[in-house]
Amino acid sequence: MSFKLSNLFQRLQNLVKRLYTKRSPKVSKRRSLILLILLFVLSLSIPLVAHQISASTVIVQTQQNPLQLVEQAKKLYTTGQFEQAALVWQQTAEAFAAQGDKLNQAMALSNLSLTQQQLGKWDEAKQAIATSLKLVETQEKTPAQRRIQAQTFDIQGQLQLGVGRSQAALKTWQQAADIYKNIGNKQELIQNQINQAQAMQELGLYRRACETLLAALELEHQNLIISKQQLQSLTAKLSKTGKLASLQVLGLRSLGDVLRVIGNKEQSQLVLTASVKLAQQLGDTQNLAASYLSLGNTALSLGNQKVQTETIPTPITFTSSQDCIAGANNTAAELYQQAAACYHQAELSTDANTRTNAELNLLSLLIQTQQWSDISTLLPKIQPQLNKLPISHKAIYAQINLAQNLICLKSAVNPEASQLSSPLLQQCGATQEKTTNTGGNTLQPALIPAWEDVAKIVTIARNQAQALQDKSAEAYALGYLGGVNQEIGKIPKAQRLTEQALQLVSAFDAPHIAYRWQWQLGRLRRIQENQQGAIAAYTAAVETLKSLRKDLTVINPEVQYTFRDSVGPVYREFVDLLLQANNSNQKNLKQARDAIEALQLAELDDYFRDACIEAKPQQIDRVVDRATPAAAVLYTITLPDRLELILKLPGQENLEHYTTTVTQAQLQDNLTQLIERLDDKTRFADEIQELSQQTYEWLIKPAQNKLVDSKVKTLVFVLDGLLRNIPMAVLYDRASQEYLVQKYALVITPGLQLISPRPLADVRLSAMLAGMSKPRSFPDENQLFSNLNFVPDELKKIQKEVPNNEKLLDRDFLKATLQEHLANAKYTIVHLATHGEFNSDPEKTFIATWDHLIKIKDLDSLLRAGQTNQPISIELLVLSACKTATGDSRATLGLAGVAVRAGARSTLASLWSVNDESTSEFMGEFYRELVHANGRKNINKAEALQQAQLALLKNPNKKWERPYYWAPFVLVGNWL
Repeated sequence: MSFKLSNLFQRLQNLVKRLYTKRSPKVSKRRSLILLILLFVLSLSIPLVAHQISASTVIVQTQQNPLQLVEQAKKLYTTGQFEQAALVWQQTAEAFAAQGDKLNQAMALSNLSLTQQQLGKWDEAKQAIATSLKLVETQEKTPAQRRIQAQTFDIQGQLQLGVGRSQAALKTWQQAADIYKNIGNKQELIQNQINQAQAMQELGLYRRACETLLAALELEHQNLIISKQQLQSLTAKLSKTGKLASLQVLGLRSLGDVLRVIGNKEQSQLVLTASVKLAQQLGDTQNLAASYLSLGNTALSLGNQKVQTETIPTPITFTSSQDCIAGANNTAAELYQQAAACYHQAELSTDANTRTNAELNLLSLLIQTQQWSDISTLLPKIQPQLNKLPISHKAIYAQINLAQNLICLKSAVNPEASQLSSPLLQQCGATQEKTTNTGGNTLQPALIPAWEDVAKIVTIARNQAQALQDKSAEAYALGYLGGVNQEIGKIPKAQRLTEQALQLVSAFDAPHIAYRWQWQLGRLRRIQENQQGAIAAYTAAVETLKSLRKDLTVINPEVQYTFRDSVGPVYREFVDLLLQANNSNQKNLKQARDAIEALQLAELDDYFRDACIEAKPQQIDRVVDRATPAAAVLYTITLPDRLELILKLPGQENLEHYTTTVTQAQLQDNLTQLIERLDDKTRFADEIQELSQQTYEWLIKPAQNKLVDSKVKTLVFVLDGLLRNIPMAVLYDRASQEYLVQKYALVITPGLQLISPRPLADVRLSAMLAGMSKPRSFPDENQLFSNLNFVPDELKKIQKEVPNNEKLLDRDFLKATLQEHLANAKYTIVHLATHGEFNSDPEKTFIATWDHLIKIKDLDSLLRAGQTNQPISIELLVLSACKTATGDSRATLGLAGVAVRAGARSTLASLWSVNDESTSEFMGEFYRELVHANGRKNINKAEALQQAQLALLKNPNKKWERPYYWAPFVLVGNWL
C-alpha cells in the first residue's frame, strides 16, 4: 500500500512540473485547483500530532517548487523537531507567496502557527494564524478554500486554548464545525467535536462535553449512561487503521475523562480500557501513553471512593510487575496499584506534557499512600521536567499541581493542621488515614520542601500566566501564593495576595476560582479576629457555591477535587462562625439555617454530579407554619468541638438556638455503636436504650420544653453526617421511659426547600404494587438475593386497603412492565416490596426487579414515565425491603437521593433489612392508618408511620417489640 501511495505521489509531482511548464494563466488556475483537491485526499493519511486531547493535523496543500519543503516540514514536525520545522514552514510560506499562491501560503502559515504553539512561541503563533486567516478570506469560496479556512480555525482554537482562552477557543471551533458540516467533511468534523469537548471541559461544561463526544463517536446512550453492550457494539465497528482510528482513540479517551468527572467512574474505566486497546492495535504510542494517564486517573478516583467505605486499612505496595489493564479490582489497594501501573506506562511517553502529568499524578498517589521510598526516587525528577515544558496554560497548571503535591507532602509529614490553615491543605484529602504502606517509613529531610520553595514554584506559575495574559491561571497562582504565605505566617501579605486574586477574578466569570479565595480570605480574617469581615467573606463563598450548582466539578481536574474536602467545609465553617456565642443573633441564625439547607442541597448535587434538584427556599417557614397538626423543624450540624441545633417552631418568627458540648469524635463513637446494635436482632431493648438515651440528651433534651409548650405533634429533622444513619424513632427519654416515636410523629428531610407542601388528603389513592418473593441472582452485578416469603401477604394487605391498584409479583415484575404501567396510568402510591440498597456511590444504589437492578440515575425516568401530561405525581414511594450499605457513613445520601430523584413527594423506606413477616404486619397497619385511621380519612403520612410503629412496639404478644423490627422505617420528604 505504501509503495502504491509513494508511486502515485511521484506521478503527481511529475504532473505538477508538466502543468507549470508553458501554461496560460487561465489553465494554470483551473489545473492548480484540481491538484489542490487531489493532494488534499492524500493528506488524510497524515497522523495526528497534537498534544493532550486537542486534535490538530498539519494541513497539506502543495504545488511545484515548495513541494519538497512541505514534505520536509511535515517530517520534522511529526518527529518532534519543532525548531527546524518552524524554519521550513516559514520558507514554504515565502515560496508560495513568491508564486502568488495565497491559498497555499495560508496553509503553510497555519502549520507554522501550529508548530510555534509546540514551542510556546505564542506571539509568533498568533501573528502567523492571523495572517493565514486574512489570506484565506480573500480567496474564492471553493470547497478547498472552505476546508483550509476550517482547518485554520481549528489551529486558532488550539492556540486560544493553549493560552487559557477557553471560551474563545470554543467559539472558534464552532465556526470551523459549521464549515465542515456545510462541505460534508465528516472526518474533520469528528476531530473538531473532540476539540470542542476539550474547551467545554475547561469551562466546566462536562455534561455538554459528554453529549458532544457521544455524538462524535455515534454512541447511543440514555441520560449519558452507556451500557456495556453499547460500548461493545461501538468497539466492534471502530476503524482498525488510519487517521479515523486515531481520532476514535482520542474521542474515547476524552469521553472517559468526562465520564470520570461527572461521576460515572465504572463507565469511564470501560471506555478508557477500550481506548488503550485500540491504541495498542494501531501502534499509536502517543495516544496510548495519554490513554494510560487517563485510565490511571480513573483508577485513582475509584480507589479514593473505595477507601471511604473500607473499615479496615489495606496494606499497599507498588511493584513494577503490576498491570494497568487489570481484572476485577475490589479493594482500594488494588485500584491504587492499577493507577500506579498506568502512570508508569504513561511516563514512557515521548510527549513531555503527558510524561510530566503522569509523574505529577503518580507523586500525588505516592504521597496519599505514604510510599516514602518511591517518593524519594520520583520527586527529584519532576522539577527538571517542568522546566523544559514550553510556557502554556497546561504547563502553568502543572506547576500549580506540583506546588499542591508539595503542600500535601508537608501535610503528610506533619499532619497537625489547624482549621484556620489555608484551604490548600484541604485538597490533600484524608484517604491516607485509611491506608497503610509496606515501603520505607521515612523521607529524607532534604526532600521535604520549605514553604519558601513552594512559593518559588507558584511564583514561576504566576509569572508565566502574566506572560500569556492568562487571567484565570494568574488568579489561581495568586491565591496559591496567598495560601503559602498564610502557612509561613505572613498573614497581612497572605490577605493582600488573596484579595488581589479575587480582584482579578472579578474581571471575568470564574466562580470555581473565586469561592476558594473567598474561603481563604474568610479564614485569614478569622485569624485576625475580624469577625464581620470573615462573615462577609464566607457569605460571598457560599453564594458563589450556590451559583455554581451544576459546575462544582469545574475545579481544574489536575488538582484533586472532593466535595468533602473542597466544598463541605466552607458551609460548616460558615455555620461555626455564625453560631459562636457572641454572634448568634436572629440574622445570623437565619443565615446559618439557610447555609445548612444549602449544604444539604449541595451534597445531593455532588452525589448525582449534576444539579437536577429544584429548590424553593421561599417555602421554608411557610411549610412549617401552615402544617396541621403542629410541626417543628430541628436542624443539626456537627462541628469538631460541638453539636449545633437550630429549632423552627410553628407560628414563631424567631428561631431557637442550642449548643451541645459534645465533640465530633464522641458523637461518632456513640452513633457507630448504636447502628451496630440496631442492626442486630438479638439485641434487647435496654441495650439500645443505653446508647440512644445519650443521643436523646444531646439532640432533643435542650429543646424539650419549647416543643411541649408549642404543642408540637410532628418533629421534622434536617440531619447532618452520621446522624442520618440513625432512625430518630429510637431516641430514648429515660425520664419518661418513652421512645421519641411515642411522643411525636417523625420525618426526615434533606431540606425544606425540597418539600412540596400539598397534603395527602387532597388526592384519591391509587397504587402500583410490585414485589419479589423468590430468590434471584445477578452475577454481573455480584448480587444474590434471598427469598422474601411474606411479600405476597404484604401486597394482599395493601390491596385490601387500597382497592384501586395494579400488582406485579415475581416473574411479572419486570422493569419494562413496571415502566409501561407507570407510563399509562395515574398512581399516587408506588409500593416496591423488593431488595434494594442505599450507598454513598450512586452506581451502587439500586432497587431490584425480576430482570434488572434499577440504578438511582434511572429511577427518575422510570417513575416519572408519562408524568409530563399528568397533573398528579407520585405522592408516596414505599421501599419495604431495602437496606443501607454496611460501614458506609454516607450511605443514607442514597436514601435521600432516591427520595428526591424519584420525583415522589414522600418516600418510606427501611434503613436495614428487616424480618419480612414483621414488615408485612407493619405495612398492613401503615396502610390501614393512612386510609381509615379510626374514621378519619387520610391522616398525614408521618402520623400513619407513627401509629404503625407503635402497633408493633405495643403488640400484645411482644413479638416485635425490639427496635430491630419497628425502628428502621423512616419517612423522607413531605410528611403531610
